[in-house]
Amino acid sequence: MRKKYSIEVPLYSSSIGHLAKLNRLADIEIVLYGGAPNSPLNGGRFNYVLDGLFLWNRFFFSLTKGQLARAIAKFYETLAKANQNGISFRLAFTNMFVSPEELNVENLYPVKWLVGSYQKYGVKNGVILNNKLLEGRIRQMYGDKLVYVSSCTKYVSPNKLFTPKETLSMYLEDSGKYDLICLTPQDSRRAGLIKDVLRENKSGIIAVCNSYCSNCCNSYHHYAAASKENKRSILSVGIIHIIVGAFAFILPRILTCTALRQQFCRVDIDKIAKMQLDAGIVNFKLGRGLGANLINRLIALIKR
Repeated sequence: MRKKYSIEVPLYSSSIGHLAKLNRLADIEIVLYGGAPNSPLNGGRFNYVLDGLFLWNRFFFSLTKGQLARAIAKFYETLAKANQNGISFRLAFTNMFVSPEELNVENLYPVKWLVGSYQKYGVKNGVILNNKLLEGRIRQMYGDKLVYVSSCTKYVSPNKLFTPKETLSMYLEDSGKYDLICLTPQDSRRAGLIKDVLRENKSGIIAVCNSYCSNCCNSYHHYAAASKENKRSILSVGIIHIIVGAFAFILPRILTCTALRQQFCRVDIDKIAKMQLDAGIVNFKLGRGLGANLINRLIALIKR
């Protein structure tokens, strides 16, 4: 039986033991999400941060082959433990730029693993997608053995900021094509748009409840930068490369990117989450980064 509410939480943001306890609550389903270590199909977040996984003896962002092997082993170990405890996982394969050559056995293995785990434990895992080529291949290979989520990273453009009316039209165009559609961080704060999309959409709607992306900041450039950077193996990424890339990305956006400034402030999801609940949202997402660990607070708001 499907529970009334669901909360997507980042991989490694809480222990599986803690999440398993929360997942036993009557009306709340816990769902993990994240990228596969070192995959060129990951998007949204840079591969070198490893979704927050801590590794001993790691020198800044550099990894040895042994450390990468441990990160990969930890990834599958965590997913298996989650599935064993009734917690599903959604693979964030949200890279914007995917070539046919990248749709090989090695790169698609994480998806195969998720389907195999579903068949073993009965917990249906999913994929969060942006690129049509990648989506088509996965659907062709695995059909309804996965939950399909349309990523919020789809609803942006390099050349302009979409208006709420334009993104609403895009959500409705995708209506019924996916099990779930994730609203952009900006749209997740717009009560009127949320009500409109819930009223007319045939897919489930996910809202991000801990986002501080400015309405005047084009998130496309963030997602595109991560998508391009993730084509490099993290074994070849050094600290100088990271610093230079960070400055090149941040400096032109320091005035418009409220998320950059938010890291110096207290994270508070109460106002946004309350508005989303009042608007009718039942599927929530804690974005990777600031406030990713506020699941207990979100559950308290839902249970009020």
